[in-house]
Amino acid sequence: FLFINSDACGGGDGDGTPIFVTARIATPIDLTNEPLVVLSFSHNYRWWQDTRGVRVSVDGGSSWYQYEVTNNSGYQNDQNSGNPEITSIDISSVAGGQSSVLVEFYYEDNDYWAWYWAVDDVQISRKDQDNVQNVASWIYGSSTYFAEYGRTPISQMDQDWYIGSQVTNDGSSAQANVTMNADFGAFTATASLTDSLEADSTRVVETMETLALSAGVYQGSYTVFSDSDQVGGPNFGDNVLERNFEITNDVYSLDGIGNHPSGALALESYGSYSWPSDASDGLVCATMYPFQNSDTINSVTAEITSNTVEFAEAILYIIDSTEFMNGMFGNAIYTSNLHTVTATDVANGRITIPVDDGSGSLVVAPGNYYAALELYSGGNTYDIGILSDATVGQPAWSSAIWYPAAQAYSNGVAFAIRLNLGASSSVGIKETSNNVSVYPNPSNGIVNITFENNESRVITVRDISGKVIKVENINSNTEIDFNQFGKGLYLIDITSNGETIRRKVTIQ
Repeated sequence: FLFINSDACGGGDGDGTPIFVTARIATPIDLTNEPLVVLSFSHNYRWWQDTRGVRVSVDGGSSWYQYEVTNNSGYQNDQNSGNPEITSIDISSVAGGQSSVLVEFYYEDNDYWAWYWAVDDVQISRKDQDNVQNVASWIYGSSTYFAEYGRTPISQMDQDWYIGSQVTNDGSSAQANVTMNADFGAFTATASLTDSLEADSTRVVETMETLALSAGVYQGSYTVFSDSDQVGGPNFGDNVLERNFEITNDVYSLDGIGNHPSGALALESYGSYSWPSDASDGLVCATMYPFQNSDTINSVTAEITSNTVEFAEAILYIIDSTEFMNGMFGNAIYTSNLHTVTATDVANGRITIPVDDGSGSLVVAPGNYYAALELYSGGNTYDIGILSDATVGQPAWSSAIWYPAAQAYSNGVAFAIRLNLGASSSVGIKETSNNVSVYPNPSNGIVNITFENNESRVITVRDISGKVIKVENINSNTEIDFNQFGKGLYLIDITSNGETIRRKVTIQ
């Protein structure tokens, strides 16, 4: 097992001293009688500008043949590798038939701030003559920007779906008639390559199908084969992958937690504990949802981590995708009250925040929207985390974070932040929170608080750590001068008749 952590090596970004690390096997390997060999390993990493790879020597380390995995000129997977990602390299031309083979892993940060690299299960194996492998399979709607949504409501379902697999020829011979069959029970799909798949090459085998689906869970099995690597053949153990998804009446989720094939689930998370020094309060976790048709959102549910603590807090935004990228949360089409996590939330492993623009729910027009949760822990006193489904890798920006006062970053997997669609049963009931206006937000210092009716109220202002910095009894509209407190995020509690409304304001 190998683990390289650039942060642990010390040094700074752009300090003129790149970090370079190597790890070499201690004893050379004798491959005298093995002309066709493959080096393989499982690994996981996040990439920024760092170079990583593996190299092979047959002369005691005097010279090396290098196989690069990433470098600082760009990487197609947007920072996140698979978890794990399996890499296989044909080293026959270098190491085949050699009596003294050394293998070395290398890593360089190129003088940039970088991430890490974990490597395991390193092995050299014989290369087969005929071996096609199914390395990835997918099904996604034509309007989802390549994202594979775990649950799609009927109201937002595409007619046309892409169904395919990424197929690798890990054998030494070209493979003819490479075919993919996807069987979901209620429907099937087949696609084939029109030419041969050459040795050590990878191709996409894909078809687009028009599907009319009813609500339910669809469990799919994807099988790839060729003329020489047939079903049930000697190398058939790596030809089949499973992929499940669900069509629902009212739930929209990028994650597929609860529906994945047995043993396939992989979980990650982000939260107030991810960067305790400067993102324990204000970190935003978000999932993007494309709407083809107008629809109604009545609430948002998020799966929370087991280390989430009662009294942690969250604010929900429904926000246009462009506004999210630019950090313009003040332009969200919906902003919730501050939600305080309860003991019941912690026990259930989820929070649900109502979406109510005054009519009991929120109508959204066609477009792309993020459901975004801003997390507050009071400086890690009450931590909160959101589960992320890493079972299926997702394309850039289908899931994202906003780092406080910085910028948006792609998550690469699926936050379990789900939309509940359909009109709320409370349609027509106007909640007390809508009788209050707090503006401007953000503000340069003066914040106005206005009400539709005059009655006795208590205004409590807290800083982001939860410390009370102002309490005021009022019975009419008022303003608060935050210049005396300084720039930052503040929480305003407005209490009347036993009810409390919470608002967050930003002082610039």
